[in-house]
Amino acid sequence: MNRAILIFLMAFALSSLQVLANEQIVIQLAKPSYNDAAKNQYIHDILDKSFAAMDADVVLLYNVKPMNNKRIVEQLSHNKTITLAWLSLPHEQADSLVKTTIPLYKGLHGKRLLIIRHEDQEKFSGIKTLAELAPLVGLQKQSWSDYTVLKNNGLTVNGELDYPGMVKALETGLGDYFPRSVLAIGSELNKLKQFNFVIAPNIMLQYPSDYYFYLSKENQHIRDMLEQGMQKLQQSGELEKLYLQYFGDVEKQFSLKQRHIITLKNKE
Repeated sequence: MNRAILIFLMAFALSSLQVLANEQIVIQLAKPSYNDAAKNQYIHDILDKSFAAMDADVVLLYNVKPMNNKRIVEQLSHNKTITLAWLSLPHEQADSLVKTTIPLYKGLHGKRLLIIRHEDQEKFSGIKTLAELAPLVGLQKQSWSDYTVLKNNGLTVNGELDYPGMVKALETGLGDYFPRSVLAIGSELNKLKQFNFVIAPNIMLQYPSDYYFYLSKENQHIRDMLEQGMQKLQQSGELEKLYLQYFGDVEKQFSLKQRHIITLKNKE
């Protein structure tokens, strides 16, 4: 009798999942506070292909107003306004939500290259450790998250300047390096091309900063479907293909795989 009940419950669960997959699901997304069409399209492609792999009919809609991360977490936790967001969260915030398990950007958001003066390339080419980098002065705004990470790892950082002030400090030698995201440093150097700046050779700073899809615990069923779809994409190689389509040029342009990594701890 118990065996029959168990079989019935399993069959019911499977049929319920199939019904869910066949019904149209409307997913409200938090509108990003940035304007990056390529990054948005990458996320859309992952969502579209993952749900398609599960034969789910999903409509993605944006919330009207941009939200900061605190507001997004609050809305997700109470299952209000938005259904899903892609975030990098500390553990204490993530506990109130459910998330997928595959990092969306393969840690790219935690990789930093250093803008330096052209004449300092030889000095930086010999740096391999935090201890060797520590005596040099890094530039970072105190309100930026990187400032805390750099300071907590024992690096010397001037956080008192605004952006033009940091550029001036680097130009005049009051600072030695300016860590910037691998996703932004190319366009940033282009904007600063009137200065004699280059990227420090051979090294890259890296700290844990992984993005995942987060949902309310009330939407565990949507999370499970999305997770299964992403796992299918990963196994087929489609997920890697999408990553290379959007970010492979960053890997190649800055030779990220050939760089010596200086690992930073991220207490968040």
